[in-house]
Amino acid sequence: MHLFDRTELAGIKLKNRIFMSPMGTGTDPDGGFSEQSRQYYEDRAKGGFSLVILGATTCSTKYEPKPCNVLDSQPMVERLQRVAESIHAYDAKVVIQLSAGIGRMAFSDPNNPPYAASAVPGTFFPDMLCKPLSIEQIHDLEESFGNSAKWAKAAGCDGIMIQGYGGYLIDQFMTSLWNTRMDEYGGSLENRMRFPLNLIKQVQEKCGKDFPIMFKLTLTHLIEGGRTVEEGLKIAKILEKAGVCEFQVDIGSFEHWYKPIPTVYDDFGSKIEAANTVKQVVSVPVSCDGKLDDPAIAKAAVENGLVDYISLGKQSIADADWPNKVKKGQLDDIRYCIGCNECLLGLAEGRLVECAVNPRAGYENFSELTPTKSPQTLLIIGGGIAGMQAAITAADRGHHVTIWERRNKLGGAGIAAAKPVFKKSVSLYLQYLINQVKKRSNAIQVVLDKEATVKAVNQFAPDKIIVATGALQTKPPIPGIDNNDRILFAKDYLLNDTTIGEKVVIIGGGLNGCETALDVLQKGGKVTLLEKEEKLFAHDVLNTNNLQKITSMMACSDTRVILNATIHSIEDSEIILTSQGEQERVPYDNLLISAGVRPNSDLVNQLYELYDDVYLVGDADKPGNFLTAVHSAFHIAKNLI
Repeated sequence: MHLFDRTELAGIKLKNRIFMSPMGTGTDPDGGFSEQSRQYYEDRAKGGFSLVILGATTCSTKYEPKPCNVLDSQPMVERLQRVAESIHAYDAKVVIQLSAGIGRMAFSDPNNPPYAASAVPGTFFPDMLCKPLSIEQIHDLEESFGNSAKWAKAAGCDGIMIQGYGGYLIDQFMTSLWNTRMDEYGGSLENRMRFPLNLIKQVQEKCGKDFPIMFKLTLTHLIEGGRTVEEGLKIAKILEKAGVCEFQVDIGSFEHWYKPIPTVYDDFGSKIEAANTVKQVVSVPVSCDGKLDDPAIAKAAVENGLVDYISLGKQSIADADWPNKVKKGQLDDIRYCIGCNECLLGLAEGRLVECAVNPRAGYENFSELTPTKSPQTLLIIGGGIAGMQAAITAADRGHHVTIWERRNKLGGAGIAAAKPVFKKSVSLYLQYLINQVKKRSNAIQVVLDKEATVKAVNQFAPDKIIVATGALQTKPPIPGIDNNDRILFAKDYLLNDTTIGEKVVIIGGGLNGCETALDVLQKGGKVTLLEKEEKLFAHDVLNTNNLQKITSMMACSDTRVILNATIHSIEDSEIILTSQGEQERVPYDNLLISAGVRPNSDLVNQLYELYDDVYLVGDADKPGNFLTAVHSAFHIAKNLI
């Protein structure tokens, strides 16, 4: 088997073995498919995915607020039809993931418990018990599910995928941990499978037994009381017998969300083994997602017969053209997902899908680059993430770009962000940006070891200027922190491969401080981390799965963490502090500071007085993250240059 084989899946003719995983994109207010999401899916079909699996679409909003797309009435069909037609126009097929609801995981409030399979604790309010669905309500959901499948077929979908994984409502019925019912829908595995099997029967009755039904299945939840692998395999066999034509295999649950939705810290190909375990006991095709961004890993999974198809989730957001680029051997052009899960965070907070590294994702219908009618000489000061993105965008529009970078290589603070070995995803993305700058050498000139001054800018005489000088790290006001050559900033330690001693103290328990601690530990150091707040990551805005993963990594490490730390002074070899009312002297060979940043705006304030067309992007404007850097740079270069 090969990644670009032509295959047939239950009558669906596919041009390769690459699926786009189902993920939410945001909806029209009523839950219908928006024009933006139509364009979003069309771009992935155009990018070479053979099967586009639309994000979860619920069959009813009677029992919970709209969590995603909705297909609960015939008027919803026409907007879904436009999506299906747009995907088919690029020789791709479309399957919609149908959901019966999210049950205990509903975005509820303490005064409005969600409906679920049983009276079990709600995910977001563990002290609140869910309301069990009645038999009549279950039957209503089953009927509604069949109707949604019928409308999906009418809209032109080539099949459906049942959302039977991840602890969502269907999975709750299948799992004894969340299903404690004493009626015909609870107890034995046979009874717990009644709900998904009835859903399959409804689809078959309303759409015909030849209408393809795929199933996204959690093999094991990897939590106490959750599904075991053995039971997962039994379930797969039961579902296959009922008519499921393909399994997309998943692992984990919301309790450790980084298993079903991996992070920057997780290994590539994290679900291949689970998928292959299912493949050993069923005769229908099996697929999986789980950080298959690296083409070599994706190809090997197929060629070694571990899976029949691979599915890309967040990587399809980061680069809609991944299949086409891999097929053409354009591996240097792949824009890699960095596993930050900003896409998921946005949806969780009620926004549309967006991507830290792909500024067009979620905005496809109004972010197409237009060639400039008047090419300009553009100077970009700073060759970090924002500076390179601005240069690439401006060059693609036809401008003449020069980057000045004060260091001897491109990358800026991105080099430090990519340095830890457990952040390979960031390293791959950083190299992508550097590759794209080099490939545009006819339009982008890079000048390294170049310190920007007002005089130098005046001599260069650009038409327009983009300042991407990043942020400056700040020191907390602690006696003894200055004029000590054993004290340095955590970012500089990562950026410059600085050699440090064995005993390392880090001030600051935010994301950067904790990642630095883990990096030092991997290199054999001993780390004490000091945080003035009562918990780590107190001021970081991270999606739940990333926070869960980095918290787990810290808990499993040998880092000594001192919370509520008040540092009184820094001596030659000791730090004097108080925590929980106890004073302590902590020895150190090196002290790394990760305690805040401020915009590096000194130069831009001078340039504002001399030039009209000066633009500020990335951390130089406001310290943020990859998303704010990339998006600000893209939009300035697209709209104002």
